[in-house]
Amino acid sequence: MRSIRGQLTRNLLGAFFVLLGGALAALYFTARDELIEQFDDALRAKALAISSLAFWRDNAVRLDTGDQFFRSFNKEERRDFFEIWGEDGQPLRRSDSLWGSDLPSAEKPGAKPRIWDLKLPNGKPGRVLVVKFSPDQLGGDRRDRPARVDLNLAVASESEPLEEALAELLGVGAACGVVLYGATIWLVTRVLKRGLLPLGHLGEQAARINAESLTTRFPTENLPAELLPIAGRLNELLARLEVSFERERRFSADVAHELRTPLAELRSMAECSLKWPESRDPAADQETLAIAAQMQAMVASLLALVRGEQEQIGSQRAPVDLAALAREVWRPLESRAAERGLKINWVALPTTVQADEALLRSILNNLFENAVEYAPAGEVVDIRLENDATSVKLRIRNSTENLSREDVPKMFDRFWRKEEARTGGKHFGLGLSLAQMFARAMEWTLTAALDEQRRLEFTLAGPVTPAKP
Repeated sequence: MRSIRGQLTRNLLGAFFVLLGGALAALYFTARDELIEQFDDALRAKALAISSLAFWRDNAVRLDTGDQFFRSFNKEERRDFFEIWGEDGQPLRRSDSLWGSDLPSAEKPGAKPRIWDLKLPNGKPGRVLVVKFSPDQLGGDRRDRPARVDLNLAVASESEPLEEALAELLGVGAACGVVLYGATIWLVTRVLKRGLLPLGHLGEQAARINAESLTTRFPTENLPAELLPIAGRLNELLARLEVSFERERRFSADVAHELRTPLAELRSMAECSLKWPESRDPAADQETLAIAAQMQAMVASLLALVRGEQEQIGSQRAPVDLAALAREVWRPLESRAAERGLKINWVALPTTVQADEALLRSILNNLFENAVEYAPAGEVVDIRLENDATSVKLRIRNSTENLSREDVPKMFDRFWRKEEARTGGKHFGLGLSLAQMFARAMEWTLTAALDEQRRLEFTLAGPVTPAKP
């Protein structure tokens, strides 16, 4: 399992390892170059000292060897070496430390001095500097002196101290790197542990949430800025889950409530038939059949809702004359509307829409039945069909007696009805839920609103042109 803390630790330690290694390498090579440059400067200083103490007399190179400078070039010390050649490559003078050996005379200097590593005559590693110089000329007749004498000088020194210093520098750098990297591991793990504590607390709070604690909300007061969006989205999710669970609980209670009465009636009728079979009323069979049909209709509606929630309702859209279909659906309800004294105000010109006729018929039947059933007796029911170039809207408006603005958002909930209307078995409170789901399956919309005159208006809207597949 991947861990944020582990991944951050690996990335940070890897990045620090690269940076630390680069810094230590840069420090080592900078110090190494500086030490080598100091060593080479010492060689140059020795070469300058030898060339300043050398002079030309009687066609030979002379040195003022009384200077204490030459102690490191004697046989006992054998730490420094020098040798002088003429331009013809013949040795003219060498230090006692060479014991008759030669420094590399084949390496002739060019315009600039040359320095390189070599193995010294004493078998130890060293560095050598070869330069060209012209000694002062002393003694003899000036007329017999050459205009200029050019000689080659090689000065060498043991480089063991330099290599030891470089090895010590490398060891110190490696030890510092190990210590720093170990300290970084200790520091990074603890800093990340402390820095990720809010995320851990958030995870622990989320783990404690279950179906019984959906009212819990994640506190956002002291959260880091990076976790605020997560906590906010989780709180929004919990709010939606709370509403959904509450709706499901209410739905379960409503189903139990709606089925309790017809089941009790069926049981009572069955018990009476078993107890007094000789006095059985034939009308009881008709009543039993009606109760069974009512329960079957309820179950069919519930199944349709479930299929709609799982997006299993098919929609086969075709051109439909909405005005003609609306009048056709209204026709069976005319007698019931006349009994209640309702006045119907139709404004509907022929309008062709793209819709599933069966679903559209069911939606219109639910809306019209709702208007006929709940509009106050003697009131006006407005049915108006409006359309433009791209959309059509069917508005059904009627007055209400006891509906409030708070009730309107609940009208499409399953089994929702005003408490005083929860009597009888004709209506289940599922019609508007089904109607809205059928509209959604056709990519239409069905909404409800209450105007200032407390008139309830349902609006069914959809496209005129064919919907995209």
